[in-house]
Amino acid sequence: MNRLDEAVQFFRGERSFHRLFCEMKKKYESLGRIGGTISVASFSMEEKDAIASFFGKEMSRVSLAAFEQQLANTKFAGISLVELLSSYFGEPLVTKKEQQQQAEQEKEAYFTRLIHTYRPQRDWLMEMANQRVVQLAYQQNPQALEAAISAVCRALEQLPSTYVRLPMFAQKVANDPHAFDLHTLAGKLLLSALQFYADTKYDLSSVEDVNELLQSYRLLREDVLNFVTCAGVMAEKEGRHPVFAAACETNTALNVPLREVMPLTRAYPSIGNIVFIVENAGVFSTLLDTNVPLISTNGQLNLATIWLLDLLVKEGVALYYSGDFDPEGLKMAQRLVERYGSSVRLWHYDRLDYLATKPTVPLPDERLAKLQSVTLHDLQPVKQEMLRRKKAGYQEALVEALRKEIKRNVDFV
Repeated sequence: MNRLDEAVQFFRGERSFHRLFCEMKKKYESLGRIGGTISVASFSMEEKDAIASFFGKEMSRVSLAAFEQQLANTKFAGISLVELLSSYFGEPLVTKKEQQQQAEQEKEAYFTRLIHTYRPQRDWLMEMANQRVVQLAYQQNPQALEAAISAVCRALEQLPSTYVRLPMFAQKVANDPHAFDLHTLAGKLLLSALQFYADTKYDLSSVEDVNELLQSYRLLREDVLNFVTCAGVMAEKEGRHPVFAAACETNTALNVPLREVMPLTRAYPSIGNIVFIVENAGVFSTLLDTNVPLISTNGQLNLATIWLLDLLVKEGVALYYSGDFDPEGLKMAQRLVERYGSSVRLWHYDRLDYLATKPTVPLPDERLAKLQSVTLHDLQPVKQEMLRRKKAGYQEALVEALRKEIKRNVDFV
């Protein structure tokens, strides 16, 4: 038995040294050299006695350099502390820096392999590798990340030529209808890939933008619960649509699912050339008795609503928008103008109208921060007033003014 093996056998036999050896190993890996000290204040009396016996005196802190020097005064002279610790633990000591370098090399090799495996998607993979969600997924479970990437790459090669629901597409591609649910890793990566290859940039924090992005690739997240609320709107699909026609004749409100909106070829007001868009269902219901063409966004511009508005604008229809005076309402107004340009009129939606709602509901800073993205010129006065007051005003406070104006001006519609 050589001296190193003898030293290891000795210290393993003296279990009171084990805790000190563990601490010295961690210290070396942290510093990358023999240095630093170990406090023994929390050690047991038995452990402290063993250390005192080794040094020939009581110690409150143990210097790694001092331990190695003391080792040279024993029969184990010539054995370095690094050699002793490596043999004691049965593995080479690897410094934190070396561990990090090795981890980086392994990660680089991992993504390089994926890029070579999925060559058609190499450009997306190269960009995606630096995304935070991917870096976290790699740290947590590289195998699960690779499985998700594989599913997305297969999806990109099988994008549909006709509209298909996302769960059906996921079943076909991954044999799991929930594989691309948007809260899953594969779902997030699919959106990342579709955004990368899309001609238009979408805000993936917006539900409406996500739905539009999917729709641009003929993928439908939901086509039944995604619906538009409307009244007084006529539509055609191989001739006049009987449901829309009956609803116009009886002044009945419709909740039309995206599934039924998509096949429409035309949409236009039953009277006049204006469609009034309101944000809230209560305001929509109150205005129904005016018999004007109406659409309610129900608080968000979902895909069914956008699809119907696209058809209306194609017919040269003017869209009059009135919404809540809060950051979300202003952003919706801006989005409508950005999408439809001069076809949109802001209706009772200026600074004076905001004041007329007698704003009282406080807006927290995180919601007020959303106003920074409101850049439309016509919205700046109300935006600045809202920032000054830090309160929201709601459309319901103006509903009578809206209703009376419509009734007073027959030519308005």
